[in-house]
Amino acid sequence: MFDSMKRHAAPLTGLLAALMLGGCGNLSRIDDRGASASPVWPAMDETTMTLREGIHPDPARLALVKPGMTKDQLYHLLGRPHFLEGFFFVREWDYLFHLQTPSGDKACQYKVLFDRDMRAQQFLWREQACADAATALSAAAAGSKPGA
Repeated sequence: MFDSMKRHAAPLTGLLAALMLGGCGNLSRIDDRGASASPVWPAMDETTMTLREGIHPDPARLALVKPGMTKDQLYHLLGRPHFLEGFFFVREWDYLFHLQTPSGDKACQYKVLFDRDMRAQQFLWREQACADAATALSAAAAGSKPGA
């Protein structure tokens, strides 16, 4: 019995380590402060996305996103990430938002990077048109509040 356990222990240990490492990781190189000079964007395909259709974010909630937030706080504002991010030590979340731009509804990738303490620090739009649309939506949401 012990010989059988010894024979299977090494391969099982290797498999377990591979599975655990597969659950780790980030696409981008993120420094301890939660920034990346060259972020890597996930492919928008069925193998990398958990919510293929994306969402139309609430502009008021999007406007509340700021540095220093925890993952739980972001989860309540934006929902779960829309791409496969891994399981452990994940320091970037990616979303697919649909925003209104001057040319119509646009699919926009949004990335949140976390520092070593898992606090959100950097917020990126893949395209400038999306950043501009998000700013306009947030300004419109702030202007539509009573008393604004």
